[in-house]
Amino acid sequence: MMAAMISASRRVFAALLLLAACMGLVTSLAMAQTWPARPVRVLVPFPAGSSPDVTLRIVAPRLAEALGQPVVVENRGGAAGIIGAEIVARAAPDGYTLLYPVNSVICANEHLYSKLPYDPLKSFVPVTMTVSFGYVLLARTTFPVNDLRSLIAMARAEPGKLNFGSAGLGAGNHVVMEMLLDMTGTKMVHIPNRDSAVSVASGESDISMVPSTTAIPLVRGGRTKAFGVTLPARLAALPDVPAIGEVVPGYAADAWHGFLAPAGTPTAVVERIAFEVGQILRVPEVAQRLRDIGLEPVGDSPAHFAATVRADYDKWGKAIRSAGIRLD
Repeated sequence: MMAAMISASRRVFAALLLLAACMGLVTSLAMAQTWPARPVRVLVPFPAGSSPDVTLRIVAPRLAEALGQPVVVENRGGAAGIIGAEIVARAAPDGYTLLYPVNSVICANEHLYSKLPYDPLKSFVPVTMTVSFGYVLLARTTFPVNDLRSLIAMARAEPGKLNFGSAGLGAGNHVVMEMLLDMTGTKMVHIPNRDSAVSVASGESDISMVPSTTAIPLVRGGRTKAFGVTLPARLAALPDVPAIGEVVPGYAADAWHGFLAPAGTPTAVVERIAFEVGQILRVPEVAQRLRDIGLEPVGDSPAHFAATVRADYDKWGKAIRSAGIRLD
């Protein structure tokens, strides 16, 4: 008798769970059919003119056209992207507030700070990676050697004599440089500043890892030397500059921009955004504009992007711990 009652209760409970799931699915689908009914706000957690800002302003007008609603780009820079990320993490999960960060905001910050106002893996749902990009290892024009092998030999012969600039302690270009030093067994003095491109072009620092969007004009203009790119393959915009992995086997340090939404955003809405962005990135004119500034269009699925976020979170964490970088 008791066993029968328990069995019946379990069936009722299972039926209620199924009903709740079906109701949630119906609600999600209904919302996707009416979404968006008002402008969509996308927060860039960096200043205007930064690499993600430039990229988003290429994509946003076309996304607005596809959605039938304005896409408002809002720059909320500060604290290594933490300020903008926190705003989106606390926003309603309704598809009307999105985050457009670089990978360090999600994959590096938690390893650099003892406490964040958001959980990088739980507070957001990955939507789609827009572009991947790398850094270019630049040297001042008066640097005494002209290629990466010679640079490494020089650094090994005189540990601590050379210096490198970065955008700041724990910044993406600081971490990828530390990865290179670790893999080559070399030591250099770190000079953190606000603009690594300016520091190397002016001669303030010997070398620096500079985002490709900024590095390409410096190299083409003869303002710096280029020793290598951090991507697995050479950049089409700098075909004569080798991938660092050609000299240091196994080295690769790519970065990305992408859309993320607050956790709990309906799956149908997430998939709609991913689909529309993917279609935009396949437009030849858009793809070419991005490649011209050193960015590779991606437009992957939410599931694929989520797997990349998880892998990069682990990879960057390992690199940061190895370098002993902490910001508090």
